This record gives sequence, structure tokens and C-alpha cells, in this order.
Amino acid sequence: MTHEIVVHVWSDIACPWCWIGKQRLEQGIEQSGQQVAVEYHSYQLYPEAPSSAPASYIESLAGIKNLDEAEVRSMVESVGEVAREEGLTMDWDRAQHVNTFEAHQFVYAAKAHGSTAEEAAELGTAAFERLYRAHFTEGLNISDTDTLLELAEEMGLDVEQVEDELESGEHANAVRGDIRDARSLGIQGVPFFVVGGKFGISGAQPPEVFAETINRAVDELRYAQAQEVPVEGAPADPEA
Repeated sequence: MTHEIVVHVWSDIACPWCWIGKQRLEQGIEQSGQQVAVEYHSYQLYPEAPSSAPASYIESLAGIKNLDEAEVRSMVESVGEVAREEGLTMDWDRAQHVNTFEAHQFVYAAKAHGSTAEEAAELGTAAFERLYRAHFTEGLNISDTDTLLELAEEMGLDVEQVEDELESGEHANAVRGDIRDARSLGIQGVPFFVVGGKFGISGAQPPEVFAETINRAVDELRYAQAQEVPVEGAPADPEA
């Protein structure tokens, strides 16, 4: 696909609104009618979450937000209703509170299978989608290497290559770099979208917002490119 602009997305697999935002972005791209590449970047909402002995998502969120479990359940079930409107299923009784650092490395391992920048971006997008479903719908432990390798096989990736990269931590610095970039951009929450390198969108906005912003970014890019093209037959500068 030849794209006109790139949308950069900072997202965390532990963030339900990020999954919703992903669906709405894709709808917005379709509505815009533009050729858009999407590049996903890592972010961690809960960097202190456990990598082993995963806990209940609701119990853990109650502790983090200092709320009782009934309040948290009501809150996440409201999010689940919004997700259902987007065709997504979130099973809060199965979802586990785990560290997403290795899952983000898995995304980069998937990207490494692309032979071009666009293929890499598409594989990263597919990896995020699969991880969201594994985390929120299937209740899988996405901090577990064996689980990630099963997902790699399902996605048709080279499992041995992915295993080597996860065990060596080959992509750990790329994940940390994404998080540093987010801080430098002033991103304090996700999802966050940078459209065409010019416009920022915070949160899972309606598809129309994405479509309008994409079209505006493309229009501005085309205008800038047109200004760089010399006009044939323009009068010579009399002072030249």
C-alpha cells in the first residue's frame, strides 16, 4: 500500500480504551478514503504490574485506584458496553492484571518479520489486535513467554526467531524508547494518536474525529507540496 500519511499510535495492551480506540481509528481511516499507514508504539500504564502470579484485573484496579471492587466492576462494565458497540468482547472475570513489557517486545518481534516498513507496521498492528483479544477476551497471561510463542505460531511468525528475541531482550530498548518518546511529547495517557506528524488526538474519539483530522493532515501536506512546485511560465524577476 502506498500511503499518503502515517498515524503514530501510543498504546498499552492493558488499556481497554486503547482497543476501542484502535477500532475507531480504523473506521475513521475508512471514512476518510485516504491511504494511511499506522505505526504502533509501546506505552505502559502499569509498569509495576507483576510478570508472574497474575492477579484479577478488577481486584488489582480496585487497589490501584483505591476503590472498592463493586465500583470498579461498574466502571469496567460500562467500558465493556462501549466495547460491545465496536464489536469487541471484554471478559472482566477472565482478564488478568499482568506486566505488558514482554508483550510489547512481542509486537516488535512481529514487526521484525516485515520485509518493508509498511509490512512491519501492519504486523505490529496485527500483533496488538491479537494481544488485546488474548488479554481482554480470552483471559490469557500475556506476560508469559510460552503464551506469546503460541500467539506467534498462530500469526504465522517464525516461533524460534521470536523465542530467541524475547529471551535475549533484543527489543527491550525499542519499547523503552517508545515510552521515552511519549514522555518527550507530553503524552500522559493512552491511547494517543499523532496524525501526519502534526495533529494530536487524545483518547478513543469517534471515527469522525479521526476521519476529519486525517483529511486535514492530507490536505495540508498536499498544499505544502504544491507550494514547492515551480509554476511554468512564471514571469522572470525584474531585479534578477
